[in-house]
Amino acid sequence: MRLNIIYAGMSCLFIGMASPAISFAAGHMLTVEQRLALLEQRLNQAENDVRQAKLHAIQAEQQTRDADARARMAENRVQQLENRTLAVEAQTAETGKKIDDTALASAKTTPADNGFEFSGYARSGMLINSNGRGARGGPGVSPASSIGGDAHVGRLGNEKDNYVELSFIKHLQFDDGSKARFKTMLADGANNPDPWVQDNDSHHLNVRQLYVEMTDLSSFGGPVKNATLWAGKRFDRDNFDIHFTDSDIMFLGGTGGGINDVQWTPHFKNDFSLYARNFGDLGSDRYNDNDVQNVMLTANSFYDNWQLMLTGMAAQGNDELKDNTSTTGSYALRSDNTAQHGYYAMLAYHDKERFYGVLPGSSESALQFGHGLGAEARQPGSDGDLTRDAMSVRFASYGILPVSKNWEIAPSVIAQHSEDRYRNGDRYDWATFNLRASQAITQNFALLYEASWQYMDLNPNGRTYNNDGDIDAYQAVKGDFYKLTFAPTFKVGDVFDIKARPEIRFFVTYMNWDKELDRYAVNDDFGSAGFTAGGNWNFGVQTEIWF
Repeated sequence: MRLNIIYAGMSCLFIGMASPAISFAAGHMLTVEQRLALLEQRLNQAENDVRQAKLHAIQAEQQTRDADARARMAENRVQQLENRTLAVEAQTAETGKKIDDTALASAKTTPADNGFEFSGYARSGMLINSNGRGARGGPGVSPASSIGGDAHVGRLGNEKDNYVELSFIKHLQFDDGSKARFKTMLADGANNPDPWVQDNDSHHLNVRQLYVEMTDLSSFGGPVKNATLWAGKRFDRDNFDIHFTDSDIMFLGGTGGGINDVQWTPHFKNDFSLYARNFGDLGSDRYNDNDVQNVMLTANSFYDNWQLMLTGMAAQGNDELKDNTSTTGSYALRSDNTAQHGYYAMLAYHDKERFYGVLPGSSESALQFGHGLGAEARQPGSDGDLTRDAMSVRFASYGILPVSKNWEIAPSVIAQHSEDRYRNGDRYDWATFNLRASQAITQNFALLYEASWQYMDLNPNGRTYNNDGDIDAYQAVKGDFYKLTFAPTFKVGDVFDIKARPEIRFFVTYMNWDKELDRYAVNDDFGSAGFTAGGNWNFGVQTEIWF
């Protein structure tokens, strides 16, 4: 290598000697000795650079060998750790299986006590007329309410009964994470105002609900992972109503079983239920045995705020009851055309945050259709007097709107058309509009207002009823009903919330209706002594609470 460098230097020297013009252009002429000295200096520097480069290369090669050795050592350690991890996992799995088996056995015998819950609803009050005597009234006071009992008017200042529901709930939680819930509800209703009523025809103590739920079952997965199983006597979980008229938009109930919250997607779920019941509502003591049972299969589908409910029902033997007593308490004569089957459908929209999608508040609406036994749209399957051709279409809606910091309003509407309901050729059309308003005055005092209007066009087409042994006929009538109520109210809690309870109300109510409605039936309220068209005043006090 040194000879090559010397050769290169000598070449440069000869080139320089052959080109004196270039050296001269640099400014001066160097002697041969000076040029050789400079060349030697440059050669020594180049040789030193080569030695340094070679040394760096040797060091880098050594570092690479060291890195390879360390990598092999790390790989060996990782393999050792993997082997130890697999051994630990196998041991843990075996131990976990033993723990799960122990927990399962423990869960079967030692449920954790997760608390007791008590809830209730109650109302009680007096209702007197302008003569100081007991007044007539109630949400179902109008003739249209004899048609399935759902044509209600505003209830504020229009109730005189004493009614209570007491619910007792026990929660259980098990070691495997599963939960159970037991609920029973006792209910009592009476109209007698005396402090002690031993024998009262309107007094009915009921066990209205008695059921068990199971949820978070450890063996469930997929769409039923978070589902709830239930069995017993209950109100369906998906029922909803218009409180201000005491009108169920949907009430499904009886004794049976089902499954809730079958979650197919984050937005879509199903509830399925099977109910069996006799005909008649709370307060009816007719046919309260097991001779006639209506069996109802229901599927509720929910997509976000939308609900689609489909129900099919059958009551074998319903047409065999041919005496003069109705299963629903309306005393209608039964016929050979009485329905044994029916179906029902409802499309509903629930918005808990917006007033019909426009303003902050809440609203719920439903469009319902029923045929045969399903033509009772408020409580499907509860009316055994419907004909095989009975048909009903019903629309119900209400909303709650905070107008200002002191005012809330709650409008509602229910409208229904029925035909061939109790005998072929009959037709019942009615619509109720109600407006409840609340004005907060102080933290514990509010003024409540309510206005109701109901339109009726009822054509029973010769339908008859039993009137104390006499057979009378319903009359075709057409007319309007009006009600206005003013109620100074004391509250605790959120006085600005129109649905906050408890409340103690003092009220005055004015009711009036078209005179033609007095002749609909001899045994109903309209047209009875002291309660005829022309204007009626009622006064009273009432308390209402739920918790």
